[in-house]
Amino acid sequence: MSYCQVSVGQPNNGVVRKKAPSKPRANEIKTKLPHQEDPLALPFEMDKVDSSQLGQMRLATIRIDKIIDKRLETEGVEPNAPSSDGQFVRRAYLDITGTIPTGREAYLFITSKQSNKREVLIDYLLGQPGYASHLFNYWADTLRIVDRSTGNTYIRPWADWVKESLRDNIPYDEFVRKMLSSEGKVWHDPATGYKLRDIGMPLDNLNNTIRIFLGTRIGCAQCHDHPFDKWTQKEFYQLAAFEAGIRTSAPRATYAQKNMKAAITEVGERSREANLMRRIERFNRYTVNETAANLKFPHDYAYDDAKPGELVTAKILFGSIPAMAPDTDRRDLFARWMTSTDNPRFAKAITNRMWKRAFGRGVFEPVDDIMDNTHVSNPELLEVLVREMRRVKFDIKEFMRIIYNTEAYQRQVTYDDVNAVDDYFFEGPILRRMTAEQIWDSVLTLTFNNIDYHLRPDDKDYIEAINADPGLSIFEINLKIDDISKAEADKRTYNRKHSYQGLLLRRASELPQPLPASHFLRQFGQSDREIIGDGSVEGTVPQLLALFNGPITHMMLESGSVVHREVMGTNEANRLTVVFLSILGRMPTEEERGASYKEVRDFGPAGLGNVIWALLNTREFLYVQ
Repeated sequence: MSYCQVSVGQPNNGVVRKKAPSKPRANEIKTKLPHQEDPLALPFEMDKVDSSQLGQMRLATIRIDKIIDKRLETEGVEPNAPSSDGQFVRRAYLDITGTIPTGREAYLFITSKQSNKREVLIDYLLGQPGYASHLFNYWADTLRIVDRSTGNTYIRPWADWVKESLRDNIPYDEFVRKMLSSEGKVWHDPATGYKLRDIGMPLDNLNNTIRIFLGTRIGCAQCHDHPFDKWTQKEFYQLAAFEAGIRTSAPRATYAQKNMKAAITEVGERSREANLMRRIERFNRYTVNETAANLKFPHDYAYDDAKPGELVTAKILFGSIPAMAPDTDRRDLFARWMTSTDNPRFAKAITNRMWKRAFGRGVFEPVDDIMDNTHVSNPELLEVLVREMRRVKFDIKEFMRIIYNTEAYQRQVTYDDVNAVDDYFFEGPILRRMTAEQIWDSVLTLTFNNIDYHLRPDDKDYIEAINADPGLSIFEINLKIDDISKAEADKRTYNRKHSYQGLLLRRASELPQPLPASHFLRQFGQSDREIIGDGSVEGTVPQLLALFNGPITHMMLESGSVVHREVMGTNEANRLTVVFLSILGRMPTEEERGASYKEVRDFGPAGLGNVIWALLNTREFLYVQ
């Protein structure tokens, strides 16, 4: 059954009114869309799928589907029917690139007679820049990526590095290992941002590391033996000892040299220039370095297996450390153990995370609380999935290619509420609301062409300005202040030039991380990046108001928007079809066509805007089928 059941163009209250006031008229909105000049080409290359893996991919999908179907038969559960082409093309675009397809893309796929068109579409989308943008949003939520970390420390290059790594499709184990072992300033080695994210909180960072990458919660053992799992406080500290030598800041005296102090005195302690000088000192002081320091048990350690203040000997939680050179430092040993193919939880954790991204439910839940007795809904399925993750050598793109090509993924969604406690046997993906980022990026797709071409400007000039050595002269310090001021002014000019009613119109991945609480993305559930995976898809009243009559709705109805141009560029007989294809990725039903035609007949061009506005406010638009 279609979600779009209200009379198109009418308020969603079930009351049909003749001559209802039109919803928002584009020509009544004074603010116009900013001019967008499309670059001639992308400023980077996207890694494509490996065509030589096609045969192995097909065999893997067959194995996975057989296991799922066997379990469904055992449980007496019917698999969902195959998805329609309209459902599939919209789902594939949203799940892989984070946006709805354009009307033209949806039409070409639906009308194509190519027998393997789904397989071809999946390969195409995995090679598009939207794949990296959408996956970045997931990791930004999981890794708590921010532009400024604890203490207002600048770590934006980390976010840029994550995006670059996803575009290059570096293997997941290498991606993680780099974040755990990098050293230096964040603009010299951006992966250090992972450690600089939690400056002064090394034990919290360790807890997050084990939770994210091994799917295991050991945080309780930081203060006492874990009350619900086997981990002891001693084991927590033994693991933490591997990273005891990490220092995330240099002594203040290293950068607060007499010239900096003199420069601040010269301009005045409370001046804007003095604040910028302190920023230079602070940004350059925070760096990741390895020292020979050791860890001691806390002063209040209360168990009999060690003494307060005693040196801690490093020891892993499980598995074995890969063979390495004798002089390998503790940090590298830890990173190699974490990401080893022999680590029993590393592959399992990322496999389950990626499966959940496709189906809306993990093979075990939650994804980050593995215990020895964790209940797995289909152990045989998990075993095969983990084996495939290892076979493709942690190539996330190839692994997702396998999942998206399964019959199970390509079935219709399960509409019924799935109990969080009961097993789910994957008769199809679970119906989900779009994430905040998917909604935002989809509306941009309806507004601008080639949204993937418009990237967040790099911070090269800003980084050059803030990068400083301790011995700068007062003259050099003042030059840097001028350079910082210019870089920040250029950024403000860029933002104004590309904004609409105060909203910078860039993909969610290309906006500041995180955004203020009042932003559309935050209203729709984008996390504040304080807690792992804290993004939400729960509905709220402010969301209704934002879609009902907010700037994001108005900009779609502006002349010059993609949907406006495509609709007005076709003959009147086909305009309603273009509207439905553009917003819902399918043709209108006869009932919908009749109601929409009546709205256009009664109100003319404004009526067409009403239809667009109404479709944007349907559940069908907001949900991934």
